Amino acid sequence: MLAPLTKTQFIQYYRQILLPEVAESGQQQLLNSHVLIVGVGGLGTHVAQQLAAAGIGHLYLMDDDTVELSNLPRQVLFGPQDIGQHKVSTAQRKLQQYYPDSEVITCLRRFTPESATRLLQQHNKLQQAAENGQMLVLDCSDNMVTRHSVNQWCVDLQLPLISAAISAFAGQLLVVDVKHSASAGCYRCIYTEQAVSQNCQSMGVLGPAVAVMASQQALLTLKHILGIGVVDNHLHLFDGLNLSWRQIKRQRDLQCPVCQTSPAPTTQTICQKEFSL
Repeated sequence: MLAPLTKTQFIQYYRQILLPEVAESGQQQLLNSHVLIVGVGGLGTHVAQQLAAAGIGHLYLMDDDTVELSNLPRQVLFGPQDIGQHKVSTAQRKLQQYYPDSEVITCLRRFTPESATRLLQQHNKLQQAAENGQMLVLDCSDNMVTRHSVNQWCVDLQLPLISAAISAFAGQLLVVDVKHSASAGCYRCIYTEQAVSQNCQSMGVLGPAVAVMASQQALLTLKHILGIGVVDNHLHLFDGLNLSWRQIKRQRDLQCPVCQTSPAPTTQTICQKEFSL
């Protein structure tokens, strides 16, 4: 039984509650949801702020990095006074100041399957949310190794994953949910380990382009929690130079070493390029 909204919460989230797809029951779902954000950089800071503002009740921030001067143009949750501070603790302090309905828990570690599993074990509410289908994972990392590791962990635990990335003017966005949409496959079905290696230092990016992808990632997260719209089995590709989007329908690769145990039709690898933020 979900707790009823307080008068303050009803007023605060009123414009969301007006949507018939959300209503009061949907807002209660948001307040009861648990979201793990891997990477608190350009994507992660934007996503965390938007989800906290929307009333996601439990946010878990995982990152081992500190704020640098070069982060500020795209990681707008941080300011010059935060340089040298850990990103997760700085984000936690500001998010809880602005959005007290959201409980923000930090994990000062780089993502590995071991560190993520340890996080589950340390927080009973998160463990229960994972078991009850009330937990999502958002990949906001900036390297291919981490993305594949997050994908593997989510597939193994059958946790829904929403992955976004941006490099220069090109963005990617997809939902991996092998429990409810096995036929769409996983991240590894599209991007193999042989993908071209790029990172923030070798590829530039504009802050607003990062914000576009983060907003779409946050929107997909809210839709997934609320069960709004159809199951998203597409790879979404954003072209910031032309302000255009492409959608490619995904199907699982039967030879995928990560999700091959899930029955699905045949497919093909459609692109092999890494994005960073």
